[in-house]
Amino acid sequence: MTFLVPSSLGGFSNAYPLSPAILRHELAHHPLLSLSALAQAARDLPEQHVERRVADAAHGGDFAMDTPGGGDIADIIPSIETSGNWVMLRFVEQLPRYQGLLQSLMAEIDPAITPLTGLSQSLKGFIFISAPGTLTPFHFDAEYNILFQIAGDKDFVTYPPEPPFLSRDRREAYHRAGENMLPWQDDFEALGTVHPLAPGDALYVPHASPHWVRAGPMPSISLSMTWQNDWSLAAGDALTVNPVLRRFGLSADIPAWPKKSVWRAFGCRAARRARLL
Repeated sequence: MTFLVPSSLGGFSNAYPLSPAILRHELAHHPLLSLSALAQAARDLPEQHVERRVADAAHGGDFAMDTPGGGDIADIIPSIETSGNWVMLRFVEQLPRYQGLLQSLMAEIDPAITPLTGLSQSLKGFIFISAPGTLTPFHFDAEYNILFQIAGDKDFVTYPPEPPFLSRDRREAYHRAGENMLPWQDDFEALGTVHPLAPGDALYVPHASPHWVRAGPMPSISLSMTWQNDWSLAAGDALTVNPVLRRFGLSADIPAWPKKSVWRAFGCRAARRARLL
């Protein structure tokens, strides 16, 4: 069984890996992505991989955790329309039923991505269940991503992974400490590319592309499939070791595809083994 509409793969192939692209899919009625199935997934996942955050976050602020007042997060999912929350199920590939779905999706895009960036690695899945109007503030993810819109509408706004939207310092800080939220300037809003997503739409988001997302007037369900490759993993290692190199007066730029950061990546991995990082 295939889930991606074949005619949409051509545009993705032409855009990958540097530009966003819209695909079409047939997952909107998949049984694993219903509210009841997601509530069960929330019960089956480790507690630390089920997050509840506020729906009324603001750009440039904290995307704060919201502690349930009684009951567990799984109980909130079926009533997401009125709960005023944003729920994320992290690393759903831990559950065999979702791992199989992600592997099937990746098999459909592998012929387009492997010739350019090599074999996909570190396949992960995240599911977002959002109350109407939820804002996911301005941030970036250091991985490749396809977001499948399952239910409800949302606007997904992307930016190129470069200043003024994403600085070298912010990229390096992420690989040291994991912080991916970005400072916001009001004039950024008019500079982004808006991708309106409805059920059946999917958006390819390039590696490290800054973005923000706002759900529409109905509850939203989205599945995010992320992956890495040799280039992106080496780039992350290079960004980790950059500050150390600059302290010694050495050049340490931002890796730009397809340039490979072989020696910096090797040095970073050696430093980790020696527990210097």
